[in-house]
Amino acid sequence: MIIVYQSLESTGKKEDSLGTALMGNSFKHGTQSHAEDIYTLDDDRKLTYQTPVYDLVAKKMTFPSSTIEFATQNESKKLSARYDKERGEPGEGKALLLSFMKGVIDTITKSVMNRTRSKGELPSVRLPDIIVLGEAFTTDLLQDLGVSSVGGYRVVTGMNPTGDSRHRFTVLLREDLNLRDSDIELFPYTLTSDDNKDEQARCVILRVMGWLMAFVHTPNAICKDSTRVIKYLANNARNVTTKEKLDLVMGDTNQPKSDFVPSTLKNQLGGGDWVSSVLDDQQELVGFGGHNVFSISGTNSTFKTHFDIACTPHMTAVVRDGKVFGFDENDSTANPAFVFHGLTDKFLALDGKAYAYSDHNGVIVEVLRQKSVHAQREKKRKEERCSDCRRPLTALDQLAGRHLTCRYAPLALRWTPLEDEGDDDDLPERQFKKRKLNTSSGDGTGAS
Repeated sequence: MIIVYQSLESTGKKEDSLGTALMGNSFKHGTQSHAEDIYTLDDDRKLTYQTPVYDLVAKKMTFPSSTIEFATQNESKKLSARYDKERGEPGEGKALLLSFMKGVIDTITKSVMNRTRSKGELPSVRLPDIIVLGEAFTTDLLQDLGVSSVGGYRVVTGMNPTGDSRHRFTVLLREDLNLRDSDIELFPYTLTSDDNKDEQARCVILRVMGWLMAFVHTPNAICKDSTRVIKYLANNARNVTTKEKLDLVMGDTNQPKSDFVPSTLKNQLGGGDWVSSVLDDQQELVGFGGHNVFSISGTNSTFKTHFDIACTPHMTAVVRDGKVFGFDENDSTANPAFVFHGLTDKFLALDGKAYAYSDHNGVIVEVLRQKSVHAQREKKRKEERCSDCRRPLTALDQLAGRHLTCRYAPLALRWTPLEDEGDDDDLPERQFKKRKLNTSSGDGTGAS
């Protein structure tokens, strides 16, 4: 199962709308102005890139070229201003926001397809199963975008703990994904309160294939303080499980330096050494359109610090430059839990040009296996349900083999006399209900 955390770039407004991700923001526009620091653009701000396509006739991969023009910083600001103007107009604001969100999902999916593509003769194509969007909130795509899904993904939950759009989350699930009950568990949080700040701030907690994961946007006020960061994560874990343990921390950590989170979490939250998705202050970055892989340092608008990372105390494969780090591939006893596949891009195609949708890259993590087969079986046993009413069975019900209190098919108790003992007079008499006669005719026959 592949999971992506992607921060969008919102404005901090209290407005309860997915559209805050498209409103003006200096960091996002700053990323637009620094596009030439990442990509080799010509004088017209155009980039020629290759798109991998499998040729069915030649039975091999081909790489036809495409060209995209990058918008200027001023054009990026105008796009935000256009949305602010049109969002009050019937249909126009939703149409622009829908195009924007489709572009975000398209870039994320292409980045994942490129990252996880097999190297064989006929490469496989893989898509993210779960996408967690930071700094964006919706629980109703139909209301916000006029559609029930976007880019093949539907909303399964959303969180708006403070009302501040910078600390919102939306969880998207691939529409055609067939999940078992044990694959994903949601812990929705619908209350919005001013108390959800700093150490008490809420984040998204999911249990995926048995692994407890925190998807974070660590508040700026505590992001440099190790003690307060631990309290923030421990509070979120305890809120849903009563225990201060986590298997994966993923998202916008706002960490002051690249080794801050793993060093802070060492011997904390149920783990010993925590492994980061960042190696040697560098990380592979996917080029525009989800192709052309190269490396830069940094996931924010200055390209100097990795704010967006994944971190875990479990055995993990970290992929970089086509090589696997983190454990010995030749060790037959190795049983890694995750693969850190790197980053997504941060630009989308809109109106024929490339626009930055954030100053953050997304993080791609693949879950390789269930946390525990025994835990999965225990979960299944606890969730056994009555075949008639589908309500959970109690321990007594399980001993009886069915629901003792089922209103649809109550358990029948039969009395069978012992053979050759007693006579017919000892048998319980069959009880018949007396028929109520219709006396409206007055003759007792019931005829009218």
